[in-house]
Amino acid sequence: MDKNKNNMAGADTEPDLLAAALTDLLGEESASPAPAGTAIVAFVRGRGADAEPVRTLVLRRKPARGGVAADPADRRALVYSLTKTILAAAVLRLAARGIVDLDGPAERWLPELGGRPVSVSVAQILTHRAGLPDYGGRADYHAAVAAGAEPWIGDEFLARCGVEGGPVGSFAYSNIGYLLIGRLLERAGGAPLAELLAREVFGPLGLSSASLLRDRSDLAGLFFGPSPTFGGAPVIDAYHPGWVSHGVVAMTAADACRLIHGLTGDYLPDALLRRMRDGLPVGGPMGGRPWVEPSYGLGMMVELDPVAGPYWGHTGGGPGVTPAAFHAPGPVPVSVAVFLDGEDGNLAEWMAVDVLHRLRGVR
Repeated sequence: MDKNKNNMAGADTEPDLLAAALTDLLGEESASPAPAGTAIVAFVRGRGADAEPVRTLVLRRKPARGGVAADPADRRALVYSLTKTILAAAVLRLAARGIVDLDGPAERWLPELGGRPVSVSVAQILTHRAGLPDYGGRADYHAAVAAGAEPWIGDEFLARCGVEGGPVGSFAYSNIGYLLIGRLLERAGGAPLAELLAREVFGPLGLSSASLLRDRSDLAGLFFGPSPTFGGAPVIDAYHPGWVSHGVVAMTAADACRLIHGLTGDYLPDALLRRMRDGLPVGGPMGGRPWVEPSYGLGMMVELDPVAGPYWGHTGGGPGVTPAAFHAPGPVPVSVAVFLDGEDGNLAEWMAVDVLHRLRGVR
C-alpha cells in the first residue's frame, strides 16, 4: 500500500470521492491468496447531537457480471477477533460495577489457571501478557478446520494447548486467553455468554444486528467470499463458528462502526476507557500494515505514533471475510468499519486508516 494515500486530512469528503479513493485501494494488486472483490465500508463522524448518521458504502473491485448485484450493505458478517474488543468491553462493564477486579488474581474466576507457578491478573489476560499459549500455529488445528471437522469445544482447546505459554508480562497474542475471558464473563456475570453480551454490549450500544453464533446453521445469509481453506466449497457449507475458541459475533458493518464509536463515557467510566486504550508496545515493525508504533490495550489495538494516530480498534481474520473497525478521536471523532469478502487484513486496515485520515476533523 502507498502510505502517502493516508496523508489526506482536509481532503474533500464527499462520499463519491471517498468511494473512488477506496475503490482504488481495493483494486490494487494483492499478495493474498484470497483477494477481496467487495468491500463494505461504514463510517460515522461527530458525537452526541452533532453526530451524523452512520453511512455505508459498497465497493467492488470489478463491476458485477450480469447486471446489478444484490446490495450487501445490510448483510451481517463474522467479525472474528473484533469479538475480543466486545469481550473486553463486557469485562469492563463488570469492573465498573465492582464485580471484577482487573488487577486482582484471575484465578478467582478461572481455576483453570490455579496450577501455574505465577499468578496473573484479568488485565494481563486482556492485554495478551499472561503467558498463555495460542493455537494459530498448530497444524492439527488448521487440518481440522480445513477438513470441515466439528470444532474442539472449550476443555479440548485447553487440553490440546495447555495454559503455559511464554513469560508473563511479554506480549503474546492468545486466543486461549480470550476463551478463558469468556468463561470469566459467564461466571462473574451469572449468565450464558450470548445473553451476557446482549445485556452488557449489544443492547447498551444499540447493536441490533449483533449476536454470538454457535452452530453451522447460524452462518446462513452471512457475507462471505471464497476461502482457499476449503478449496471450492462455500464457507457456509464447510466452516463451524466454534473454531473461534472464545466465541464469534456476527453483525453488520454499520453496527461494527457503532460498536467502536460507542466506547465513550456514556458507556464506561472515563478511567476505564483510558485504561482500555492505554496500549503497551507489542514490537514491530508490522510489515505491510499501517501501524507505526503498534500497541495493545484491553482488548484493543492502539496506534501510539502521534502523527499516524492516535486511533484504536481491532482487526479480525478468518475464512472468507476480513473485518476491521477503528476509531480516531478529535474535535470531530470518526469511526469506520471495513468488511472484505476476502482474506487480506493489510488491505482492511489500510482502507480503514485511509477513511480516518480523510474524515477526522473535517466537516
